[in-house]
Formats: sequence, structure tokens, C-alpha cells
Amino acid sequence: MRIALVSMHTSPSAQPGSGDAGGMNVVVAAAARALALRGNEVIVATRASETLAAGEYPLAGVSGGPGAPRLVAIDAGAPDLAKGELPGVVSDFASGLRDLGPFDAVHGHYWLSGLAAHAAFRERRGGVAVTFHTIAAQKNARLAAGDRPEPAARIAAERSLTASSSVIAGSASELAAVSEHYGAPGFGEAVVHPGVDTDLFRPLARPAADAHTEQAPLRVTVLGRVQPLKGQDLALRAAAELAATDPSLFASTEWIIAGEPTPGAEGYAAGLRELADERGIGANVRFLPAQSRPAAAALLASSDLVLVPSHSETFGLTALEAAACGVPVVSGGHTGLLEAVPVGVSGLHVDGRDPRAWASTVATLLMDGALRARLGESARLYAESHDWLAHAAKLERIYERLAA
Repeated sequence: MRIALVSMHTSPSAQPGSGDAGGMNVVVAAAARALALRGNEVIVATRASETLAAGEYPLAGVSGGPGAPRLVAIDAGAPDLAKGELPGVVSDFASGLRDLGPFDAVHGHYWLSGLAAHAAFRERRGGVAVTFHTIAAQKNARLAAGDRPEPAARIAAERSLTASSSVIAGSASELAAVSEHYGAPGFGEAVVHPGVDTDLFRPLARPAADAHTEQAPLRVTVLGRVQPLKGQDLALRAAAELAATDPSLFASTEWIIAGEPTPGAEGYAAGLRELADERGIGANVRFLPAQSRPAAAALLASSDLVLVPSHSETFGLTALEAAACGVPVVSGGHTGLLEAVPVGVSGLHVDGRDPRAWASTVATLLMDGALRARLGESARLYAESHDWLAHAAKLERIYERLAA
């Protein structure tokens, strides 16, 4: 098949954890590679920006040549447009997207891409697939303190896209949220979990349980874009609770916050540093920039625990990548994390956002090296069941149905 994967607002070649790039970028790029390996012609369409001039490129991380997926940056509006201004250039982007056709399958990622795909290929009717990645109505229902609610125009657009598209969700939770807030998808629905590169994300050789020293502190990592939705402040509040309740254990830990603020979240990011200093834990907290894929894999594999304190997740790709590294995860017990972090298999859940409860769960795992090792082993097995080629095969079956 000739397939278009549409990612209008952010390029799949962008580094996750920077700007608006996150798990969606990883999913689109990995799906493109896997679909191409299965013999399809794949075009990944994005908008030209200040960092990516209009034109055609090999997809980052993929060798060029016949059969390789291609990244096409479409000229639509000024390169420096803010994300909030992009709805105004959907029609321009759709025009450029249409010029790349025809396609056997068109798959829009995020609501802006869905709008553009429908505008470009209206005659396909239900033949356009959409993955939202974030459900605006669900995000508003679980809004972080200080975060801005998603506008009514976006909610209306997602409702319209649900009625006119085949919805491919990254988790059963995401699909349930679509149905709850927008009604049943008009042209079919499916859940296709993300995959993980288990060659890149793999366990490191570790010393015997509880053999840590002051030179090798217990590492607790939070990896991802820095914004209220991701809840890095909860991780720091949990660290402060641990410092208050078990100073000796806290002294043996190192807390990593890795990622850069999304546009508009710079104040939140600065507040994290202030919070660490105010609570007297700054000496044990390190802030790192966005990580390349190899650097992210190395960071996760070197960790003893990974925290995912998000207010909501459509799946939670970082949790799956940590599992592939054999590192247990502590997350909230909600939304897509119910599937990304099965309890007792790849980690533990914490109900609610009480820092004391998070600190208690973290302490339990940090003090029990044998439990961490058992969870790490089962987490790796769980991650190995999430293969990108299998992900692509499921997408193909959906695309074939829509093409018919």
C-alpha cells in the first residue's frame, strides 16, 4: 500500500522531550519504519518550521534508499507559527498534503492532522483514520493545577472527527474516553498498543541487590516533556516527603527530571527548581535536557525506578520503554497507564496524588532490591510482547478495511 502518516503540528524527526515532541513522535516514526519494512510505501507528512525547511528528507534514524519511509515537510504558514495558530493554516497544509496523493491509506495523528487529512481527501469519507493521542475533553476533566484547558473549538473538532473517521486508539482507556466524550466512532474503532525497540531499550548488567553505595545512588527518574500535565512537581513533592520520613534512605537517592518545557510551560519548569530548593532536596535532584533516543535508553536502564506522575496518559510510552530496560515503574492507576504499567508485572500504581502515598510506594521498592529485580524481569517480558512490526501489521489490517 501507499500510506500517508500525517503529523502536522510536530515532526516525527524531532527529539522527544523537547518542544511539542513526545511519545506521539516516537509512535509515528516507529510505525513508519515498521510499515516500510513490511513492504509498504510510506510518506510521513509534517509542516515546515523554523527547524525543518520545506522539502523531502529521509526519516531520522532510517537509512535512505528504495523502500525507506520519506519525511515531507509541507509549506503552510510562517515557519515560526505557534501551535495555537496552526488551526488557521490547516487548509494550506491540506492543499500540500493532497498534492502528495493519491494514497491507499491516510492516518492523521492528533486532531490538527485529522482535520487536514479530511480536508485533503474528502472523497475518502470513512477512509481516513485518526489517532488523537490526547483527548481534549479527558485532559480538561483531569486538568492539572495551573494548566490551561483545551478550547471548545478543539473539542468540537475531535467530536466531528470521531463521527467521520475510523478511530485508532493507543489504549482501551483512550478509546473509552473517545466514546464517553464524543460518542461512538462513525467508521470503526480499534486499539493498537505502541511497540518498543527492545534492542535499544534493554537492561544493563547490575550489581547484586542492595549493593548500592554512596558512589552509586539509587536513581529515580522522570522522563518526558516538562509541563503541568506530566506532573513532575508530584515527583519532587514525593521526594521531599521521603526526605522527611526517611532521611537516610533519601540521602542514598538521586532524582532525575529529564526533559524540556513545552512552549508556554517555562514558568512551570522554573517552578520545579524553586520547589526543590524550597523543600531542601535540591542537592539530590538533577535536571537534564531532552534526551536523544540512545541517551533516553541509557538513562532509563541506569535507573532503579521510573516514575510516571502524569495526570493522564493515552498510553504511557516511557513506562513501556522503562519496562524494556528491566526497570519497574511507579505510576498513577488511571487512563492508559493501566495498560502501560500492569500492576505486579512492570510496576506499582498509586491511587490519587498524595505525595505521602507516592513516597511510601517509592520507599517500598527502593528498600526491596529483590522485589525490584522480580518486577524488572517480568517488565522486560511484558515489553517484549509489544513489537513494532506487530503494531504495523495491525495497522495494515485496518488500512485494508478502510481502503475497501
